[in-house]
Amino acid sequence: MALRELSGDVKFLFPGTPDLDSAAVHALVMSEMATYRIPELTLKRVDFFVAGDHAVDIGTYEETQLPKTGAPIHGTGRYMTVWRREPGGWRIWRFMINELPKS
Repeated sequence: MALRELSGDVKFLFPGTPDLDSAAVHALVMSEMATYRIPELTLKRVDFFVAGDHAVDIGTYEETQLPKTGAPIHGTGRYMTVWRREPGGWRIWRFMINELPKS
């Protein structure tokens, strides 16, 4: 279901790593879903706007990931998702995320 939300030419842009193309994004999503369960995810939208066939959603997130083994992982950070209107609906076209420093 999650993969249906992604554009055919989606790119994920993470700090300190090369951009992930659509094949790498699909592999990452499948790997993450097999490795972690996310029982808590809070998104706080800071800005949202639509310009033609693109929409930009900017905000912060707080999540807890439960790996199959090991302790829970708590993360907070910022995100920006660029959606694109495509045949059949809106799809994620670009996604950026960065964790905020631990305080």
